[in-house]
Amino acid sequence: MKTRILRRSEGFTLVELMVVVAIIGVLTSVAIPNFRRYQAKSKTSEAKIQLAGIYSAQTTMQSDYDHFAHCLENAGFTAPVNNYYAVGHSAATNAANTLVRGEGGDCPNAATFQWAAAKNVGGVAVTTAVHTAQLTAVVDATGETFTASAVGYIDSNNNTAATASIWSIDDTKAVSQDRIGY
Repeated sequence: MKTRILRRSEGFTLVELMVVVAIIGVLTSVAIPNFRRYQAKSKTSEAKIQLAGIYSAQTTMQSDYDHFAHCLENAGFTAPVNNYYAVGHSAATNAANTLVRGEGGDCPNAATFQWAAAKNVGGVAVTTAVHTAQLTAVVDATGETFTASAVGYIDSNNNTAATASIWSIDDTKAVSQDRIGY
C-alpha cells in the first residue's frame, strides 16, 4: 500500500509580503531620482549640438567675409525645431552685420539672432527674453569675436530663469556649462 504524504500548501505570510513591498519601495525611491537626473543630463546634449551649429555657421561667415555677425540663418545655421533650449546671441550688433555686408555678404540688421525654446518642461518654455536676461552672448562690434549661448529648462523642478541650464560657446570653440539646471 502506498502512503501519500499530504503537504499543506502555504502561501506567503503577511510579514513576507510587507518585506517585499518595503524593498520595492526603497528601490523605487532610489531609482526614480537617478532616472530623472540621467534624463535631464541627456537633454543637455541638445544645447551642445545647437551651439556647435552656431559655431560652424559663425566660422563659415568669418572665412567667407572676414567677420563674425548675428545673421545666423544667412550663415547657414538651421533654426532649431522642437527644442528645450533657447539659443543664439542675446543681442544684435548691427556694426558687425554692416562689416559683413561691406565684404559682399547678405546680413540684414533685422536678421534673426536668437530662437525661443519650443518644448515645455513643467508647463514652461524658455523665451527669448529669459535667454537675453541670463547671459550676454554677442558678436563684438568689430566682428572679431563672438559668444553664443543656450538657456533651457530640462528638469520640472528647475524651470525658472534662476535655475535654468546655461551653456555657451565662443569663437575659440570653448564650450562651458555656466549653470547645471538639474
